[in-house]
Amino acid sequence: MNKLWVVTKNEFFRYFISPLAYVYLICFLLLNGSFAVYFGHFLERGQADLLPMFSFQPWLYLLFIPGISMRLWAEEFRTKTILQIITMPVSIPALVWGKFFASWMFCALALLLTFPFWITVNLLGSPDNTVILISYVGSFLLAGCMLAISQTMSALTKNQVIALVFAVIANLVFFLSGIEYILGIFRSFAPLSIIDMVASFSFLSHFETIVHGLLEARDIVFFASLILLFNLTTVLIISFKTAGTTPWLKSSRPGYYVMIFLILLIGFTGLNLTANNLLRRYQYDFTEEKLFTLTDATRNILRNLPEPVTAKLYYSRILGERSPELRLMFDKIRLLLQRYASLSDGKFSYQIYNPLPLSDVEDRALNAGLQPLPLVDTNSNAYFGMTLTDEVEHRRVIPFFPLERQELLEQDLTQALYLLNHRRSKLGLITSLPMFEQIIENVATPKWEIINQLQQFYDITPISDDNLLDLNNIDALMIAHPQKMSNDMQQAIRNYSYRGGKILAFFDIAAEAPRIFAPVSQTLSPSDYGNLPESWGFRFFDNMVVADLGNSSTIDATNFKDNPTFTQDLIQFYLKEPNFNHDFKETALLKKMMLTSAGIFAPQKDAPIYFVPLLQAGPISELLPAEVVYNNLHPAEILRHFEKDSNPKYIAARIISKNMEKPFELIVVGDSDMLYDSFWTVHQTILENNYAIPVLDNANFVLNALDTLLGRDDMINLRGKSGKNRTFEDIETARKLAQQQFKIREKDIIDKIEQTKSGLQEIWGKKNFEERLQFTPDELAIIANIRKDIDQSRQELFNIRTTLNQEIRRLENRIKFANIYAVPLLILLGMFAFMLKRRRYCRSLSPLQINRPFVYLGTGAALLLALGTASVWYNNRQDIAVYENRPLFPNLPKQINDVEYITLQNHNQTLRFYRDQDAWKLEGAPEFMVYQERIRSFLSAMLEATFYEKKTSKMEYLPAFGLAPIEVASSPAIRVELEDGGKKRLVSFDVGKFDLDLGRGSKGAYVKFDNQFQVWLANFDLIDLSVKPEDWTFSSVWNLRLGRLAQVNDIYEADRLAEIAKVLLNTSFIGVTDRLENPQPLLTADLQAEGGNHVVLHFVKDGTKNYLNYEFKQPLTEKALQTFSSYANAHYYEITAENMEKIKNVIADRRTK
Repeated sequence: MNKLWVVTKNEFFRYFISPLAYVYLICFLLLNGSFAVYFGHFLERGQADLLPMFSFQPWLYLLFIPGISMRLWAEEFRTKTILQIITMPVSIPALVWGKFFASWMFCALALLLTFPFWITVNLLGSPDNTVILISYVGSFLLAGCMLAISQTMSALTKNQVIALVFAVIANLVFFLSGIEYILGIFRSFAPLSIIDMVASFSFLSHFETIVHGLLEARDIVFFASLILLFNLTTVLIISFKTAGTTPWLKSSRPGYYVMIFLILLIGFTGLNLTANNLLRRYQYDFTEEKLFTLTDATRNILRNLPEPVTAKLYYSRILGERSPELRLMFDKIRLLLQRYASLSDGKFSYQIYNPLPLSDVEDRALNAGLQPLPLVDTNSNAYFGMTLTDEVEHRRVIPFFPLERQELLEQDLTQALYLLNHRRSKLGLITSLPMFEQIIENVATPKWEIINQLQQFYDITPISDDNLLDLNNIDALMIAHPQKMSNDMQQAIRNYSYRGGKILAFFDIAAEAPRIFAPVSQTLSPSDYGNLPESWGFRFFDNMVVADLGNSSTIDATNFKDNPTFTQDLIQFYLKEPNFNHDFKETALLKKMMLTSAGIFAPQKDAPIYFVPLLQAGPISELLPAEVVYNNLHPAEILRHFEKDSNPKYIAARIISKNMEKPFELIVVGDSDMLYDSFWTVHQTILENNYAIPVLDNANFVLNALDTLLGRDDMINLRGKSGKNRTFEDIETARKLAQQQFKIREKDIIDKIEQTKSGLQEIWGKKNFEERLQFTPDELAIIANIRKDIDQSRQELFNIRTTLNQEIRRLENRIKFANIYAVPLLILLGMFAFMLKRRRYCRSLSPLQINRPFVYLGTGAALLLALGTASVWYNNRQDIAVYENRPLFPNLPKQINDVEYITLQNHNQTLRFYRDQDAWKLEGAPEFMVYQERIRSFLSAMLEATFYEKKTSKMEYLPAFGLAPIEVASSPAIRVELEDGGKKRLVSFDVGKFDLDLGRGSKGAYVKFDNQFQVWLANFDLIDLSVKPEDWTFSSVWNLRLGRLAQVNDIYEADRLAEIAKVLLNTSFIGVTDRLENPQPLLTADLQAEGGNHVVLHFVKDGTKNYLNYEFKQPLTEKALQTFSSYANAHYYEITAENMEKIKNVIADRRTK
């Protein structure tokens, strides 16, 4: 043993002499992490387990392990060091086992370095660490088996590459025997026993059960015997090649070694066949929930069968060929039947039939009541169901096994056994819900599936005012959302409970299921129990509803005008394991229930009862007024206003009287909708039959509650038995909270966008009403600002969407780095540090000398690297990237303060603005005040303009873009020039067609620069570009900046005000003066605007000309208007006689009518 340890230690440290070991470690860890994260969807699954990692490890081992073991013996034979080894005082078996253990230790090191995954799942969730531990053990055993095979292949040759190939092929054989492609060949002709035998020699068959938490005795036998077989085979090979140096194998005849190998192989086969058939029942279930262990309920039922039972399983093999999931499910059922038979003391037997089309077996399956599964392409039926019969002709039928129930097979089979001889109890039912088949408005409503489930265990008697005496003849009473309960019924129920009667009562603030699924509309109302809750010592809050964000369901909230939108429904939510009271049988094994519009209970103060909570809302929840349900408030609206509270919310409770004179006992539940099919089942229609398949635990809770009330626990320990849903709780909670914050911000922004759009629609409607062909300058400016606001709001919404889960994505990136790259990087850093230290040591012995060839080599390498970098840049260079989103005027930000002149010119007219101190004025008409903010808006648009798309550079195509030279009479182009104080041209370009929609509120324009024919489509908002003086100045009688008219000379009618506004807005000034010779009053108009601005217009006549003077009754708030008012008070504006007549007609004449 000491020599074995010396060999093992030396061989293990030999791995780290060469850098190859570090390369293998790094490659294995990178591949292991990458496969688990990217192919196994480690993060997307959101489950706190390591199945994504372990499911890929066997295939990684297929390359990794042959790679590290290929040199074990091949190198010894190639270098002839084998001659030295066999002369050492160490036996060949010790050498073989030493090399094997050294390699196995190296694999163990690689496996241990995957520890970040184990740490991650513990930080993010609550994993089953025992299962993870046994999975590591299983992976370690698998690595040992593959190492033993690979060592044998290395001993066969002195070429390491050939040894690698042989090892991969040999290991692949043990993989293939468990793959369905190979097993399918045997399924076509071999019985199940042969198929089991072939599968039992597969690595995958044994490894998969271990990583799920089940360790069978046959697994240990298989792995141990395989390691022993191939290590002994390696000893045989080395002994043969060294002419029988092994003490107990002193022969050089090949046949002798072949015979020994065949004997070992036969022994290995026989041992594993025995283990596969006799030791399979010996196993240990490492799962926390004991998923692979039959429950006590099943064992008790099997031991206490009153009569022998025969199970007949009908399974069409074609189903397994088409669906691997169904084949695996069949294997589970078959193994389950074997275990049932072994535990029943001979009272349970089974037989498997494979129906073929038109065979006698198919006739028997149909006659037994199994559901035929149609195969359209073969025009035949398949079957996958079971019948159970005893010797006195009791019969239960499972028509077919749905995949959705594959985790609950024990429950389904044991329940069928239990119901064979079960005496049904009597259950009274009081309800206003349409739970039985009914005709409503000539529409038949089906019986609820919960009734079907109850009728398997109970004879149900509906209770009403007409048969209250039947309460004396029932074993338990179930009440579900009663309405208008009479006093007599209340008293009868009270008396029943005081006599020790057992009651299961479902309350509800609003039973939504009948309204949603009934053919006629129904009014929502709370349950009516009268004063029964007070008699029982508790209170039901029927005016409040539970909103649970942490357990909320995700729903599609898309409507006709939105993009696809999903939100959290806080009123309809799932109860999960933390929400169940696991100390009581009713809810101990339940995993998930669905509720909606649930209410809560609380005990009355000093009430003589025991109040035991069974179901409780999550910590991220609150109570909302019941009106949110009655008013059908949108889930997104509820989410936006959600604020969690810290109060406990008990949705279901067990209530037991402390008063022995009134020994009532009942279970109360705050939701009745949970009973409806769609809240806990999925429906599947096969031919003309409709099946409800339970997928949630709502029905299990109801059945468990009734069983515990009646003191029965035969089936309670079985219902709901399944694995925990071990999610990454923190990530899921963070996602939901981020969704809530997003919905709050999204609503605000969308409301802002809608309000902005309404303003835009109002301006369009006003123009159309006033029968104008064009917008006024003020309207154009408002439209430009509105569009800019919409664009900014949409961009803000986009940014919020982008950053919605930013924190979660950052966490995911950290997880990916920690699990994929962290350990390899540490190994690399360690290698680098070691090499650096060694280099310094070597440099001290032999200083580095840089000679001419070294310089040439380094220079050449640098040039090649530079060339490669340049080629990457050139190959990925695109013209679009050169200009797209680049500023249209890159130098303008630096020159903007130097701009003194702005010129706008088309074929017919030229506008030239100049800056006088801080104000812009119109050259040639300085008396007309220029819209200062419009000039600033225009310059701001130039600063923000960017290149969008490159267009033509051919002169003949310029007219198509509105860019024909302005010298051409029909050209719509506008020349824009910006100059400084010295009249040096800073910017000069032509604008063609503009106000082009680029999407998301962005506007575009076609632009051409001077002395160029190149046309550009620019992201350039020029909606208000014009060369008309009136579009840039205060040049009309009324200006929208002053507000919309609220009254004119005591005129308030909307239609008359609109006509007045139309005339005033379209009356332009033709001149300005600051003094009149002999003004004669013509008309006074007292105008009040909606914004509170009060203006009096004085119309006068001076000679043959008509003038207008403004009188502002109160100071204006806007700066631009303040400037205009101070200027307008001291000036008279000339208007035409024709327009004066229109104003008199629309104001003065109409006022007198």
